[in-house]
Amino acid sequence: MSTFEPKILGFCCNWCSYAAADLAGVSRVQYAHNIVIVRVMCSGRVDPKFVMAGFLSGADGVLILGCHLGDCHYTTGNFEAMNAVVETKKLLDYVGLNPGRLMLDWVSAAEGGRFAELVTGFTDQVRKLGPLGSVEGKDIDELKFELRAAKMAAESEKLRGVAGKQTEFTTKGNKYGEVFTRHEMDRVLEGIIAEEVPMSKILLLTQEKPLSVKEIANRIGLNPPRVLKYVSALRHKGLLALDSIEKTSPLYVAQTQGSPE
Repeated sequence: MSTFEPKILGFCCNWCSYAAADLAGVSRVQYAHNIVIVRVMCSGRVDPKFVMAGFLSGADGVLILGCHLGDCHYTTGNFEAMNAVVETKKLLDYVGLNPGRLMLDWVSAAEGGRFAELVTGFTDQVRKLGPLGSVEGKDIDELKFELRAAKMAAESEKLRGVAGKQTEFTTKGNKYGEVFTRHEMDRVLEGIIAEEVPMSKILLLTQEKPLSVKEIANRIGLNPPRVLKYVSALRHKGLLALDSIEKTSPLYVAQTQGSPE
């Protein structure tokens, strides 16, 4: 562990943080070189599924850097990034990964020194956590399964729809005029995640082979009545179908064959 050097995936917005990275380089400012930078047009374009894909690809930590609040080239992009990170951290927490492996912060194009400080500080933070899965007590196969389920959940229509309207729901309200507090919005997101992740796990497992409700329950650690509820919901959506009946147990198979990665 003493020789562990974390792999950091960095998402930098084109207009500020990527320019700050350039400035740090030409100014010869020293910082941890564990980071691999992906340039995006705006921090608000960093979808939760990109973060999950980064972890699935071997990153130990993900750092998102955008323009300072109020300075976004697209006006509200960095506020959308904040909403996306709230959602992503809740997904990470639900599947048992330390949310400290993800960080969002702000850097202007003129702040090469601040860029270096943030990268080095986050690298140190992830170094203390250890390799992905170590502090969480998860082996690599379990970890990948959890991350694939979280990525699939992040792509679900329900979670994307609600997560994308966090600002609207906490300022203007929903279509009934109900305005949510931040705490209430968090509870709504957590409730959706608690449904979408298990359903994603069911789809992943039944893509491999047909399974009974009891077998699914044993694999994902939920009681059979709850699994049956999710199976019924997935069948209603046309994502799960009855494959056959083994003795007296129906076996279900996923109808979606797209790669989760």
